[in-house]
Formats: sequence, C-alpha cells, structure tokens
Amino acid sequence: QWYQRRVAITVAGQPGVLQGDNVGFVTFVLFPRHTNPSNRDNTINLIHQFRTYLHYHIKCSKAYLHSRMRSKTSTFLKVLNRAKPEAMTDKDKKYGKRG
Repeated sequence: QWYQRRVAITVAGQPGVLQGDNVGFVTFVLFPRHTNPSNRDNTINLIHQFRTYLHYHIKCSKAYLHSRMRSKTSTFLKVLNRAKPEAMTDKDKKYGKRG
C-alpha cells in the first residue's frame, strides 16, 4: 500500500519518522505463503531490491520526460525560426517591397 503525505499506520508512533510533502511510505503485506521456507529467500530478495527497482523506473520516467521536452523545444525553435522576417535583397528594394 502507498501512503503519501501521511505516516503509514505501522510506523506512526515510532520516533524519528520523517514527515512532509516529499516523504512517502510503501507497506508490504506478507502472507504465510511468502514466509514459508521454500519462498522466504525469494521474498527477502524482492523486498530488498524494491528500492533499486523503484529508483530505476523513476530515472527512466525522468529521462523520457526530458527527451520529450527537448523534442518539443526543438519543434518550437523551428517554428520561431520560420517566423523570422526575411532580409531584404537588392531586388526587393528595387521593386519597393517592404520587409
């Protein structure tokens, strides 16, 4: 379960628990099948690797958003460059064209 901006029930009374807008909590619910001897090691490994898994996906999402922003910026710059007025040539001046 995911808790945002409020302390998880399981750690609410513990001293030193961080609180604030940038703090979140994830709670794992373990059933007896997760802790039986045949599955125990796998369960421990998955919980232990969750932080790495989460950080990897956050970084991938951030990289994707940055690439989309760079693409949009590039497109906007092309539009702005097309909107620049052309410099007048001698031929334009000769025929009275205004720039």
